[in-house]
Amino acid sequence: MHCDAGSEAMLAESGVLAYTAFAAAGSVAGGREMMMLTGELTWIGLAIAVIVGWLAGAAGNWAADILPHLGVDRGQADRRGFPLWHYLTLPWYPFRKGVCPHCGELCPRRAPSLEVGTIAVFTLAWLRVPGDLTLLLVTWCYAIFLLTVLVIDLEHRRVLNVMLIPAAVAALLFSLLPGTPQPLNALLGAAVGLGVFLLLALIGRGALGAGDVKLAAVIGLMTGYPGVLTALVIGIALGGVAALALLITRRAGRKSFMAYAPYLSLGALAVLLGLLGGR
Repeated sequence: MHCDAGSEAMLAESGVLAYTAFAAAGSVAGGREMMMLTGELTWIGLAIAVIVGWLAGAAGNWAADILPHLGVDRGQADRRGFPLWHYLTLPWYPFRKGVCPHCGELCPRRAPSLEVGTIAVFTLAWLRVPGDLTLLLVTWCYAIFLLTVLVIDLEHRRVLNVMLIPAAVAALLFSLLPGTPQPLNALLGAAVGLGVFLLLALIGRGALGAGDVKLAAVIGLMTGYPGVLTALVIGIALGGVAALALLITRRAGRKSFMAYAPYLSLGALAVLLGLLGGR
């Protein structure tokens, strides 16, 4: 069949256009499939963060029930025999007025509050640390430690060495991982945290406990330098606001002691989650 040059050009152009249209359609379809897959992965990741956060909250409840009484109260130590559902309180707490269906014990409001808190923080960490599984797991470990310290200090006015020492060792080991403050930076953060709060404790003449000073050092290991400064400033500011509120409402006097670790923990969480920089 004979075709002139113009016809050949038209045929070639038609073929190119057809191929381009086909490729574009395939690209759109592939893009839609990729978006659907990404959306599915997003929901799967979110579900994992919620479930892991809930389980971590249960672990925090166990620690808050057991650790303050180690070597002190045998009756409290017997709680180790409770089933997992005793510490996963969200499904039953609102419907049973806090009475555990497994043992009949009245559980404190702290239990569901901690579970909700860990779910929220773990989910936020998953949103703030995308695509870095190692850093996400490290942040989750730090988060459950800090939240458990928070509730124990609120309930018992104690920051436990049995938690601080393992946390310090873990933070040093985590500093060897990418994305975290490197070992020298972590040690510098610990030195700054320890030095600042030791000075404040000496100036305050008992306003800060030894546990608060040691916690500041552990937070320094976790956040490094200068992240530790941001964390401590936030913690001090939150503590000052809380103290002022207690004074205004006459729930505390000028010579009263207050739990300080919760505010340090919140400051550290703010930095670790990247809410106010410092990392």
